[in-house]
Amino acid sequence: MQLFDMFGEPPQFTAHEMMMVLRSGVFLKYAAAVVLLLVAFDTHGYREAGMPLQANILIWVVCVAAFVLVYAAVLLGWLALAPGGRRIRLLRLVPNATAMAVVTVMVLAMASGLADLEFSRRVLLQHLPYNIALSYIFETLMFVFILPQAGAALGLDLYRRKRPGGEQPVEPRPAPVVPEQPVQPLRGAGEGLNGTSVVVGGQKFALEQLRYVKSEEHYLRVSAGDSELTLRGRLADLLAQMPQDAGLQPHRSWWVARDAVAGLRRGGQSDVLQLTDGTEVPVARGRRAHVREVMQAWQAGAD
Repeated sequence: MQLFDMFGEPPQFTAHEMMMVLRSGVFLKYAAAVVLLLVAFDTHGYREAGMPLQANILIWVVCVAAFVLVYAAVLLGWLALAPGGRRIRLLRLVPNATAMAVVTVMVLAMASGLADLEFSRRVLLQHLPYNIALSYIFETLMFVFILPQAGAALGLDLYRRKRPGGEQPVEPRPAPVVPEQPVQPLRGAGEGLNGTSVVVGGQKFALEQLRYVKSEEHYLRVSAGDSELTLRGRLADLLAQMPQDAGLQPHRSWWVARDAVAGLRRGGQSDVLQLTDGTEVPVARGRRAHVREVMQAWQAGAD
């Protein structure tokens, strides 16, 4: 997913990478600093109205935590429901304003119970524009200063910085994968994970869980078990971990597990691998002979 506005380069990340950032020490320290600033400046004058310091700290801890949770929920919900599929772009103001509207109601309700403060529609409408503007400032500081640090600490290239030699940041394009040529038995099957599991985007998968992996730009769509994940990675790195008999690469952007293949539909111009879950995988023209050969060998072995 990608968030964008008028401030600098937009970050681009997967749901898994977003959760990694939210759990990182850099982000948690920034969230704590925001709480301290809100308490120190007595935002909305809660302590002046008689609210104890401990209650004031509690309110702002709840405020920041709830804002992050609702913000992340909006992104994940948009990712799941948006018609654009797993690659989406979203104006930052959308999750920001949504999260702050929910949090403003929550904080005002808590404040009215902890101090002599009014909780009404009028007060809500007075506070909401200020709260959205304040949260947008904190969010912009995070995107400009904190997110690059968290990405660097986690080894994530969230902003596609320019590479040495003046090259532009990476634009959406087919991910670097193995060239179009007949598939050879993959080497390195016994290396690293001893051929029993593979690592994709920092996540470990048992080989028997994998159904297929599809390269989409600089991400991999991994179908494993009953779930489907989009993780940052290269198909070539995944293939280097695979045992030679674990599956088949019918196209430079696809790897399919042997147990996931239901059959091969042959055609005059192209062949299509049919998977057990109904997915159809195109067979590249340069790989048709090899794929047919492998399918015949698998069928002979099954007999």
